[in-house]
Amino acid sequence: MKPARLILVLVALIAGGLAAFFALNSGGSPDPSPQVAEVEPVQKVKVLIASRTIGIGERLDPTTVMWQDWPEEAIRPEFITDERLPDAPQQMQGTISRFEIFEGEPIREAKLVRTGQGYLSAVIGKGMRGVSIEVSAESGAGGFIVPNDRVDVVLTQRSRTGDTSQTILNNARVLAIGKKLGEVGPNGGGGNGEQASPEAFENNTIATLELTPRQAEAIINASQVGQLSLVLRSIIDFVDGPATAGTGDNASVKLIRAGQQTSALAVSAENSAQNETSETEQSTGGPVFSAVPAPVAQQPQPNSAPAVVKE
Repeated sequence: MKPARLILVLVALIAGGLAAFFALNSGGSPDPSPQVAEVEPVQKVKVLIASRTIGIGERLDPTTVMWQDWPEEAIRPEFITDERLPDAPQQMQGTISRFEIFEGEPIREAKLVRTGQGYLSAVIGKGMRGVSIEVSAESGAGGFIVPNDRVDVVLTQRSRTGDTSQTILNNARVLAIGKKLGEVGPNGGGGNGEQASPEAFENNTIATLELTPRQAEAIINASQVGQLSLVLRSIIDFVDGPATAGTGDNASVKLIRAGQQTSALAVSAENSAQNETSETEQSTGGPVFSAVPAPVAQQPQPNSAPAVVKE
């Protein structure tokens, strides 16, 4: 081999070796692994929740509630925590739900009432009265009226010329159907929360309505002169507040007060703005939990017999 060609071959070998050497050593270090941000663990607090759906007027006990971990940043002041009330499940015994509480929903004291006198006296609004009337399935929307529905009250009177009907009250709130609240299904309380729809009543039963004192007098008087029927209102037409007077003939039912005859059905004149505000406030029935004893207001004892108010 000629010296010139040999030199070219050596130069090529040396160049190839250097290229391979630099290729192996110039690849650099591998890409650094991505930095994983350290996530601080979420602080959780145990919150008292409903272990199942609780109906209106249903009595609670330790089996209807349970503790559930809850993010501390999502805790609201009205939630019941184990730090504040560790024995809250035991204190549930004897409380009554004033509103429907869904499964998994945190228990709030504002939705409960503790009373030994039953549900109705606990949920009747301030200044309102619970009035019971007898209804049948035919006169009660086929028996499908449930507590907390809103109804119109229709009076039917029989005469020689024929029957006449008129609406005497609109938008009356139903407190109970039957001898006890919740007799017609879970939405009325007292049930196990498993039924999806209320049960209809077939025979005559008692409906308890929330009315003002004047409306209560009108209903009781009207029940003596004719048959009362309940007309179920659409939930779209529900209006918060007391019932209002109907559009019927107000002259058919009379009340005698202080020797003067007045219309028992003209109750709208007695429904002032004060009735719609102060008298519809819900009674809380006292504190539900006993973490901090509530002070008991001392009522002054009268020194003489109460005065008699004559109307």
